[in-house]
Amino acid sequence: MNEKLQEIIDLTAETFHLDHYFLKRHHIFQEQSNMQEPSYILNMEWFPKDADETDEDYNPSGTASIDVDLHSKLVKRIIFVNGENKTDAHFPPAASTELAIEWIEKETGLEFGRQFKLIHEEEKELLFQAAVDNVAVFPSGSIEIEHNEEGKLSLFSVDGIFPNEDQLNWEPFALTAEQIGPIVKSQSKLLEIPLENEEKWEPIFGTATVFVTNDGKRTISFEEVESPRSFKQKDVLLEWQEPIQERFSKREIDLSLEATLEEVFNVEKAPANEVLTMDDQQHAQRASRDFLRSEFPNDSGKWKLTGLWREKGYIFAQLKPAAPDARVIDRKIKLIIDEKNYQPVNYTDNSIILDMFEHFEKAEDPKLTKEEAFEKLREHIEITPVYVFDKRQNRYILCGKIDCEYGVNAVTGDVVLLNEI
Repeated sequence: MNEKLQEIIDLTAETFHLDHYFLKRHHIFQEQSNMQEPSYILNMEWFPKDADETDEDYNPSGTASIDVDLHSKLVKRIIFVNGENKTDAHFPPAASTELAIEWIEKETGLEFGRQFKLIHEEEKELLFQAAVDNVAVFPSGSIEIEHNEEGKLSLFSVDGIFPNEDQLNWEPFALTAEQIGPIVKSQSKLLEIPLENEEKWEPIFGTATVFVTNDGKRTISFEEVESPRSFKQKDVLLEWQEPIQERFSKREIDLSLEATLEEVFNVEKAPANEVLTMDDQQHAQRASRDFLRSEFPNDSGKWKLTGLWREKGYIFAQLKPAAPDARVIDRKIKLIIDEKNYQPVNYTDNSIILDMFEHFEKAEDPKLTKEEAFEKLREHIEITPVYVFDKRQNRYILCGKIDCEYGVNAVTGDVVLLNEI
C-alpha cells in the first residue's frame, strides 16, 4: 500500500469512527471541471464487519462509500448504502441547519455566506449552492446533505466549483431594462418541442437563457461557459468533391476516469487543458471532413464543424447540420480524433434519440409573430445578477442572467410554463 494512500485511509477511519467497518476495496479516479486542473479522488468502500460478502459485486446495506481528494485530503462524498449509517461519527443530525453548516465549513474549508448559500431546506434534506457574498456563480457548485428516517446522515456530496472573492472582479450591478431590452428580444426564438402524450411537435416561442456583461456590451452563452478551456468555436462548412469508398470503422478507446498512482503523484505531468494549436485545428478539420466523406458520402455541404477541444488524450470535434431545424433537440455528432496521428477513431451520434420522435406529427405553422410572442413574454422575463467565468480574463465577472420559465404557444397564443409541457 502506498504510504500517502494509507495515511488518507487511516485518517478516514479515524475521522468517521469506522471501528465496525473494514476497507473492502478502493480505487482512484480523475475528476475534472472545465475551470481547473483535474483532481484525483480516492474512493473507499467500507463494509460493515457483520456484512454478508457472498456476492462480490454487491455492496450490502450500511456500506460506506467515501470519496476523498488526494491532494487537499478533503471529503467530497459520503454515501451509505440504503441509507443505513452504522457509524458513531459526529455527523450533524437532521433538522439542524446551523449545525450542518458548521460541519460543512469544517469538512470543506468553505465559508457560508461568502462561498455558498442555502437554496433548499427540508427536515431531512439540505441543498446549498456556490455563491460569492450570496451572489450565484456559473459554472456553479453544490453541496447536498440527506438524512435517513432515524435522523442520521445518509448522504453528503460536494460537487463543482466554489470560487472566492479573489477570483472575481467586484462591481455594483448596473444593468437596466433599457440596456437589455434589445438583447432580450434578440434571444427570443421559435422552437418545436415534442409532446410525448400527443405524439406531435408543438411550436413554442421562448427566450434563450444568456448572460449579459454588466456593461451591456457582450453576451455569453451557456455553451461558451460550460465548454472546456481548450474549446475553440468553429463555423466551417465541410464540403468535398469525392467520397471515400471505404466505410469508417470504429476503434475501441479508453475514456475511463480510472487513474494510477503514477498519474496522481507525477509532478511533471502535462497540463490538463493544453491548448489546441493552429496545426491541431487544421488537422482536426481535415479529419472531420474525411470522416464525413466516408460515413456520410452524399452529405457534402450539409454539415458544419462547430467546435474543437481536447479531452483525455484525444481531440473532440463537434459536427452539426449546416441548416438546423427549429426542433429543440439538435442533431449533433461528436467525433473523437487521435491527437498523435489525427486519425478519427470513434464517434457518437444523437440521431438515435431523434429517431424516437420520427413518427410524431409535424408542428403546425405559427400564427403568432416573434414580436407578438415577445410582448406576451416580456413581463415573465427575469434578470438576476450572477458571477460568470470569463475565459478571456480568466476570472469571474458580474453579468445579468436573462431567463424565462414561460413560453408562448405559437398557434394558440397561450402563455405556458415550459417545465409543464
